[in-house]
Amino acid sequence: ARTRLTRQLLGAASVLGVSALISTGLMVSPLIMGKAVAQEDVIIVTATKRAEDIQEVPISISAYSGDFLDKSGVTGLQDLSLYAPNFTFAQSSQATNTRIIIRGIGSTGNAGIEPAVGVFIDGIYYPRPGSVIGNLIDLQSAEVLRGPQGTLFGRNTAAGALNLTTRDPSDSFEGHVQVSAGDYDAYAVQGAVSMPFSDNVSGRLAVKYNEREGYGYNLLTSSNIGARDDLNVRGKLKINWSDVATTKIIADYSELNSGGMIVELDPTTASPVFDATMTALFGSAPTTADGFDHVINQDHQDDLSDQQSGLAFDSSFEIGDYTLRSITSFRSWEAHYFESALRLTGDVLPRVSDYYTDTFSQEIQLISPDDGPFKYVAGLFFYDEDYKISEDFNAGAQACIPVVFALAGATVAGQCAALPQTPAVDSDFDQSLQSSAVFAQGTYEINPQWSVTVGGRFTNDEKKGSFLLTTPNPIIGSLFRAAENVPDLVSDDSDFTWLVNASYFPTDDVMFFGTVSTGFKGGGFNSQGAGVALGRANRTFTAETSTNYEFGVKSKLFNKSLTANVTYFHTILEDFQDRSFDGISFITRNAGKRTQRGVEADINWTPTDSFSVISGVSYLDAEFDSFDVASPLPGSTTPQNLSGRRPHFSPEWQGSIVADYHNQFGSSGMPFFVRGEAQYVGEQNVGGNTNLNPQSIQDAYTLYNLRIGISSANDQWQLTAYGKNLTDEGYCQVKFDQPLGASFGGVDVTNNTVPQRCVLGDPQTYGASLRLNF
Repeated sequence: ARTRLTRQLLGAASVLGVSALISTGLMVSPLIMGKAVAQEDVIIVTATKRAEDIQEVPISISAYSGDFLDKSGVTGLQDLSLYAPNFTFAQSSQATNTRIIIRGIGSTGNAGIEPAVGVFIDGIYYPRPGSVIGNLIDLQSAEVLRGPQGTLFGRNTAAGALNLTTRDPSDSFEGHVQVSAGDYDAYAVQGAVSMPFSDNVSGRLAVKYNEREGYGYNLLTSSNIGARDDLNVRGKLKINWSDVATTKIIADYSELNSGGMIVELDPTTASPVFDATMTALFGSAPTTADGFDHVINQDHQDDLSDQQSGLAFDSSFEIGDYTLRSITSFRSWEAHYFESALRLTGDVLPRVSDYYTDTFSQEIQLISPDDGPFKYVAGLFFYDEDYKISEDFNAGAQACIPVVFALAGATVAGQCAALPQTPAVDSDFDQSLQSSAVFAQGTYEINPQWSVTVGGRFTNDEKKGSFLLTTPNPIIGSLFRAAENVPDLVSDDSDFTWLVNASYFPTDDVMFFGTVSTGFKGGGFNSQGAGVALGRANRTFTAETSTNYEFGVKSKLFNKSLTANVTYFHTILEDFQDRSFDGISFITRNAGKRTQRGVEADINWTPTDSFSVISGVSYLDAEFDSFDVASPLPGSTTPQNLSGRRPHFSPEWQGSIVADYHNQFGSSGMPFFVRGEAQYVGEQNVGGNTNLNPQSIQDAYTLYNLRIGISSANDQWQLTAYGKNLTDEGYCQVKFDQPLGASFGGVDVTNNTVPQRCVLGDPQTYGASLRLNF
């Protein structure tokens, strides 16, 4: 308790320390990404549904311009997470099964669970994290909003939101083409063109295609694994119907094909009994000497095919000094994944997962004029989603013989072989959601120094679902799945979330703010089967709520050469939706209460016109306040009491720094730049199960990147070379227990250990790109 209090006091002291520094008269330029700029330039964000200077928005937010993202080589959310404090993006063994985390809070991927962090692209909600893994193209800006976003955004989020905006059509003809090449036979081509078609109509089209060989090598088959290619297309048509009416029609399509993630068995968790069993059954064991070399020895047949498309209409109407905005969206996502679920040295129980999502959303916003002491946004939101998950387990070539043969003998093995092999276990999950909300948020300027903001949203979520699991091969099914039929699942959640905020400008360049806000994410249904039938009660879980307190300062220091934005936060999460692991499947349920508190800072310095430093750092003190029914450790059936323990995916320290030097070669006028980056992530538990198994600890690591480039004097071309993860640092994004580890003798009941799987981060890569502007 004393240590925890000390950490809170240190966190508060760091905020007050910066505040004291500011009060002495020091000053910070607006958040400028990657280049020196004039004092009056600012970063514009839309977190409040208005275009505003980030330094005047009284919330904790990190914003990155499209130029910064291009210069950093950011191609996905995982790249973006390396820059923003308290933001993590972790992929599991299924590439679509991602976990987006802010301040240590994030829901697991594509199960029947609402995300704790919402993703919004051009004001449109993307419901499943897996649907955005390769969808970053032609970005104008990216905003990481920390804390509950329970008022202005279309879907309530308990932990935060990503607000991404793509580039609009321009009034003149312009565009670019870029080609890239790198190691692992990586090739990419991308481009965008924008042009006016008439005085009132303009359009923009952006296309990006990437492909590469896999980062891994499989000793079992003597082949490379993990190849990937993806295609993204986005088009916008802007129509000015009149001086007071505008419509943007937005269409997008993306396709991702992947040979899967590289999932190694962590040799520090190896079990001699498990290895001996694998050798006896299949001739070799999956354990290799180096757990970070991207070399495996196991069955790996992973194959992902992912497609999504969308069509949206964003219309604005000026009614006097007011703006009426309508955003209508239709989206579809489909993913097919074949994977070697057990990752043994034999072909046993490959899994086939199919995801289907169709969504419709309609949002109406009424935006008041900016002038006057009171401005507000009010509106209505409706959202409809149909979601289906089909999960089949095939027997695999070696499931009946030798596995069932070894477990139950020749007679049962023969019966197993005579029963259906494809599928051996079949499950289907269906869910429909209808969500409606009414919201409003207003800011009253008491005087030029003081403003108060109050907002609220009432949301009603109605879900209906069904789950059916059959075992065409009951001998295989008996190993890990129980037949179950639960029709007519129902979840009905309503909640009022709110925000109260006050901001104070002691000078034009310093703002203090304080916020109390709430958020929630609705309940839902478990979409996977389990070793025992869950029944209606255990297949349903209820809503999760959050309350957040913040105190922060935004400032410009040292004659506007430095921007320092610092926030202290204290977030309480109740009835959090926890995931437990039963050896082959994950089950979601409501657990206890947890608190995440700490400090985050964005500090950016431009001491000269040629040199800039962009940095972010976060300190996180997290604990389970009450959690007395947590999942047991391997080899135990007794629930744990984890009250007072630090949750997983909550590193104490996280930070990044980017140093950018740019100049030109003598009298030639040819600009060049050198850009170095370092990203640090502190020690954390990255276990997919919240049992806090010590085997799931990932040590602290630092990634180093370097980019150098040169361009023509008239900026018609740019040539860039890059290196990522220069030291080839090995680290795990996620760890999880070896599926069916106990059945193959891998569990040590004395020490509560089991072989663990590590989903590796990317290795060292390098390459170059050439961009032509026109």
